Amino acid sequence: MGINLLEYLKTLLSDTSISADNVEIVARIVLGIIVVLLSILSYYISRWIITNPLQGIAKRSKIKWDDKLFERKLPDRVSKIVPAVIVYLMLPSVLPQGMFAYMFFAKLSILYIIAEVMRTMSGVITFAYDVVSQSEKFKDRSLKGVFQVVQMLMIFVGILVMVAVMIDKPVGALIAGLGASAAILTLIFKDSFVGLIAGIQLSYNDMLRPGDWITVPGKNVDGDVLEVTLNTVKVRNFDNTITTIPPIALINDSFQNWRGMSESAGRRIKRAIEIDMYCIEFAREELITKLSEKYPAVKEYVENRTPKDIERGDITNIKLFRVYVENYIKNNSDTAKNATKMVRYLEPSSEGLPFELYFFSANKDWVYYENYASDVMEHIIAVMVDFELKPYQRVSGVDNRKTTLRPSTK
Repeated sequence: MGINLLEYLKTLLSDTSISADNVEIVARIVLGIIVVLLSILSYYISRWIITNPLQGIAKRSKIKWDDKLFERKLPDRVSKIVPAVIVYLMLPSVLPQGMFAYMFFAKLSILYIIAEVMRTMSGVITFAYDVVSQSEKFKDRSLKGVFQVVQMLMIFVGILVMVAVMIDKPVGALIAGLGASAAILTLIFKDSFVGLIAGIQLSYNDMLRPGDWITVPGKNVDGDVLEVTLNTVKVRNFDNTITTIPPIALINDSFQNWRGMSESAGRRIKRAIEIDMYCIEFAREELITKLSEKYPAVKEYVENRTPKDIERGDITNIKLFRVYVENYIKNNSDTAKNATKMVRYLEPSSEGLPFELYFFSANKDWVYYENYASDVMEHIIAVMVDFELKPYQRVSGVDNRKTTLRPSTK
């Protein structure tokens, strides 16, 4: 087609005052200008042909992911390939094929086509990630690293093809040549390869997802994961600072992922009060009567003591306190019903007898969880006095002053 157009132009120009020696030169110059104008026009025409129907479909469609086509400028990227194809096809009619200029512009056109195809494919991969990450099934998965691997492989293949075009060698021969230097490349880019493998392991084994709360000892990392890529894991700490750590650091060292807690029935509350052991004693009858009248759980325990309970000995005030706390935690509406609920004593120390509460909050929101745990501890400390118990508190300088200083008699 290009050659026929050249001959047609030469026929038209031969009827003018242009000398016969210059007819072909002028014809090729004119044809070159036509090719340039045609390539520019083809870009706008192809863009209009591709964009208009897609925009119409996107406006009528109720789905949201088709808007990503235009956010990633995929129609525009496809349209940029058409002018280069036209230039490459028309080039033999503009320049003689034996000229250096023809070889230069032909390779330049091919390289441009490959580069634009790579950009388009990269946009398609990014668009696919946008669509997949928005779906309910995969929105909590750290798939960005997987798509980055595909993107890197595509770019690597594209660069190989471009190099093969520039040096006029088959792609297979180029790959065989690279195989000999693979060991050197591995040593040079060791950190990049290690990071790549670590990122794939994190994604494949579902060790980390965007939105997970993680804690990394020794790295000052304690917050929510924002993004998981092949080279970095981005975390927003609870003080609103951003920390980026390499994936290999999470693979080699241990880290704590709180996702299991978020997905479980409740969030654990494990708090202890040190009880002054000098307050622990056998409960007097009047104390048992007073507590039974005030607290139904204590009354139920006293009235329903089993022979085994009686065999263990008389009732202590701390036993009644433990019965009350167990019942208080068990019947609280904010306590997770299908999780462990336990009140126990830890090993006594010089600080007193540790009285530990071990149960789970049904609401896992951090603020609500802390408020609930605080309410429980406040109630437990306040009610201890009814059982003639008091918490242990180390003597301070203020206490010493209160006992040693006496008001003046003068």
